[in-house]
Amino acid sequence: MTGSAIDLHVGARLMLSTGPAVVAALERHGVCVKTATGAEEHIRWDHLTVQPVTADGIAAIHTALEPWWSSLDEAIQRETMVKLEVVLEVLTGYRDGIPELAHEGEPFYPFGEAFGVSVTRRTKAMARQLSFERGADRSLIRRVRAGELQSTTVSDLTVRLWIRSYRKEGLRGLVDGRKTRGKQGFDALDPRFMRIAEEEFAVFDGGRSGVNLVEIERRILVRLKEAGATDVHLPQRLMQQYLSSRQAALGTTTRGHKSAKMRQRSGHRNYPDVHPGHLATDVTRADNLVRDTVGRPISVEIISVISVPTRVIVACRVVPQSADAVEAGLALYDAMRPFSMVVEGTTINDFRWCGIPASLSFAPFPPQSPTPHLKTDREVEGTHIKPGVAPKSLRADNGSIFLSEHLRRILAEFGVDALPSRVGRPLDNAHIERWHETLQAAYQAVPGFKGRHVRERGRYVGTTADEPLLSARELQQHLHRFIALDYHRNHHSGLVVPDLEDVKLTPLEMFDIRSETTGRLLVPQHPDLLYQFLPVRWLTPGNGGVTYRHLTYDGPIVDELRGLRPRTFRDKDDKIPFLIDPRDRNRIWHRSRLDDRVHELVWRDSHLVHAPMTDWVVSRAAELMNARGGNAALSRRKTMREIVEAITVLTSPGGAEEWHTQLGRAHIRHEQALIDHAEAAAAAATDDDRVAPVIPLRADAPGEPSLATAGEPWPDYDQVGD
Repeated sequence: MTGSAIDLHVGARLMLSTGPAVVAALERHGVCVKTATGAEEHIRWDHLTVQPVTADGIAAIHTALEPWWSSLDEAIQRETMVKLEVVLEVLTGYRDGIPELAHEGEPFYPFGEAFGVSVTRRTKAMARQLSFERGADRSLIRRVRAGELQSTTVSDLTVRLWIRSYRKEGLRGLVDGRKTRGKQGFDALDPRFMRIAEEEFAVFDGGRSGVNLVEIERRILVRLKEAGATDVHLPQRLMQQYLSSRQAALGTTTRGHKSAKMRQRSGHRNYPDVHPGHLATDVTRADNLVRDTVGRPISVEIISVISVPTRVIVACRVVPQSADAVEAGLALYDAMRPFSMVVEGTTINDFRWCGIPASLSFAPFPPQSPTPHLKTDREVEGTHIKPGVAPKSLRADNGSIFLSEHLRRILAEFGVDALPSRVGRPLDNAHIERWHETLQAAYQAVPGFKGRHVRERGRYVGTTADEPLLSARELQQHLHRFIALDYHRNHHSGLVVPDLEDVKLTPLEMFDIRSETTGRLLVPQHPDLLYQFLPVRWLTPGNGGVTYRHLTYDGPIVDELRGLRPRTFRDKDDKIPFLIDPRDRNRIWHRSRLDDRVHELVWRDSHLVHAPMTDWVVSRAAELMNARGGNAALSRRKTMREIVEAITVLTSPGGAEEWHTQLGRAHIRHEQALIDHAEAAAAAATDDDRVAPVIPLRADAPGEPSLATAGEPWPDYDQVGD
């Protein structure tokens, strides 16, 4: 209650929805009042709004009338109070409806129940009295003469309508709706109705199916009735307008409901990211179909990494469904490496690792070098650079690949902060989500575009005879060209420099601006950098090599490993760490303790199989072998031959359809693995003649550098080999 209970006393006048009332007694939790209908009501303190006593002697107003009553013009309030006095005098004989508030001479004949006159006769008598009073009002007479009013008389039908409206809606029914139409806001609605309405709309958060306004209105009215709110006045038009506006703000689809819910938890200021190493990543389904190795259309996914402060796309990989943690880690590997793309006439090369050879860091303390500037002019021909970054943080959603132990190990090793989005809050990663929309321009420029929705899909999408499809590798090359020649060179509306808000900046220009402030630090471009992103498996070398999941690997490095003292690598056992690439099971790797370089171990029977040796292919081959009786059906010496035969069956044209679909994805993964390892091999080959000592990729002791600040001039990209 606004005010205090001390402001009220016995005999104080209140205004209720039925008209004036008198306080009969003050109670502990409220007041007992006598209403204009002669009944007694008990009203809680919090249902009264105490106010300064008005000219009519009203000391408090029931909350059911507020803020509607206060929002009315004074002229409308006066007119309504006149109608109320007329109605109450006809029904009770008293203008205020209560004998305790009787004016001098009341009741007058024939008004009230005491005279035994019917309501109809009383209504006619009141109409005559009102007509007499209005006939003596000179202001009304002047309005009649001016043509504003037709007559000063009041018909008994008008008085009867007043009484009927009062009995139906109380004080609200006496307000002329024509004078309030379009003037009242939603605050004129009953607060109890609005509270329940908000609760009903709040349940639509994307998890529940939407319903129409008629059902929502029904639910609200049912809850009002269950709460015992029988005095709620709801103007139909105003109520419908309120419900319609709330539904429009909420949205008509479950996706809109979820977006509206998430906006309630969003921040109101941007995070002040200034270092280009603040990254965000996500995976999205490509809106283009590609062909597999036998020409069938398949879907692929795009893994992107964006530098949030500069909007530079530092990594973009095309992978089969569904992306895994290893591929997510390799996208971060691409983000750390600078790439170049050369455009000569109509010839456009794909991105090449331009950290070879000049940026390779082998010296223990590499000297400083001038900051290389990116190509930011408008000339298309020339060398276009995709800069590498040293990640400081990585924003990602709560997908299993981004929460995996493998990716978290990589982030911890490079000192990168993992910033997972809040659950159910994709707008936390809004920058990468917006990049996915930008990709539409790239998708639509090549064959196989299927649209973002089924309703956008053409009839012949995926029919290679009508529209030749790109391979996954060709789609990736197309996206790289789009990034280097289009996206990085165009104005980005999200890039703003303080005091230069009107200056249009491209992502590469913003990267140079930020780098001038933060310095351009690069992860050391070691030729073995790739292998820090591969999973580690602890295995034990035997006389015939190293066995991992049915396959035996061997190489010169095994001789070094056989003579190690026990527990060289870890205390609990004698196992040795090996690096595994699930995309290429033809080989595994080990980092030597002697030269800190990665050495390759090859599968002994790799020359017998011409198939994409991914984890999936090997696992399916093992399943097929087990179905034929497993190792018990053959001698141990022939087990490897059985696996080779099983892989041959899997990759033959007569295999199952499902396996061929998976095999097409395996081909894509295997092809990309070959490219990644070929780049690493090329990097190692360029440094065979170097004599400088080798240092670990990560600093293990204080004072040792962990990031290369480029100790030599920026490489001449035209002279860099593939």
